[in-house]
Amino acid sequence: MRASKFFFIPVFFSLSILIFAEAEITLTFGGDIMSHSVNLLPGDFRTPYIGIRGLLESDDLSFANLEFTIDDMEPMRGYPRFNVHREYVEAAIDSGIEVFSLANNHVNDLGVSGIFQTLRAVRDLKTEYGERVHFSGLRGNVRRGFRVESINIKGFEVGFIAVTQFLNRLEESPYVFKADYERKAERKALLEFVRRTSGGYDIFILSYHGGVEYSRVPDPKKVAFFHEAVEAGADVVYSHHPHVNQGYEIVRRRGLRKLIIFSAGNLLSGMTGNGGRYDGALFRVVFSVGHRLGGSATLESLRVIPVASRKRRDGLVVVTLTEDAGKIKEYHEVEGK
Repeated sequence: MRASKFFFIPVFFSLSILIFAEAEITLTFGGDIMSHSVNLLPGDFRTPYIGIRGLLESDDLSFANLEFTIDDMEPMRGYPRFNVHREYVEAAIDSGIEVFSLANNHVNDLGVSGIFQTLRAVRDLKTEYGERVHFSGLRGNVRRGFRVESINIKGFEVGFIAVTQFLNRLEESPYVFKADYERKAERKALLEFVRRTSGGYDIFILSYHGGVEYSRVPDPKKVAFFHEAVEAGADVVYSHHPHVNQGYEIVRRRGLRKLIIFSAGNLLSGMTGNGGRYDGALFRVVFSVGHRLGGSATLESLRVIPVASRKRRDGLVVVTLTEDAGKIKEYHEVEGK
């Protein structure tokens, strides 16, 4: 009896360590990376990120939305139909951004062929960079539904999915992850997907492109939808498209703190005027994650870092840190259902 008891105790202890293992995971969320003509003309695509590269390289994952197609067969172009070549995205990757949303209203600016070329480009980038780079928002097979990008960090699984509210061209594209929160069936389908799949990840992130452009106040319907997404299981709902900051909110759900970013504004763009109206922010968050019989994540800290695209004297637009934190509204921390 003594021998068997002595054997049992250390095995039980090691399993306890495994079940209750915890880690802190640092994430940085940025807004839209645009490709206005002024961003393309210099041909120097890495220098614009120098001012924030240290921040982007010192976390576990950095996120941004790519608001263009990636088609090396077409010329690079700015508004209204954006297109870049692969080196434009490589510059963002080499500057420390690893996770990209591809689902937005401009991804089909060149139609289906542009979407397929974008898919080909990001798959090539994943082959080149390996597990350093992750994308979500497009599918090559129309029979597939939403798909989560799985990212392993420190032995924990981060789930990431990017969805857009709408597309610019009149025809619908089944190759883009799309769910309009104003359409009941689409909203319900996405929420059910989050509810069904989020439990399989230690941190689940929904990147959503939508809302009202240039409005500093988030659409009440979007606010309600984001709260529903948190209730469905999202730990972070991270949004873009308005091109201005719309603030953020911390939601308590079952004793755990979750984060809603209503709009992160712009990260890099040619929208440099109007007194900083089109500026953005980097949201640097730390989540505590634990393997507590299924996993749990809670927001431990949040730092909001205002950024802006500014044109230098030589004409190059660069991302700079600003002191405009007061423009970014912090909503009161609220209790979820």
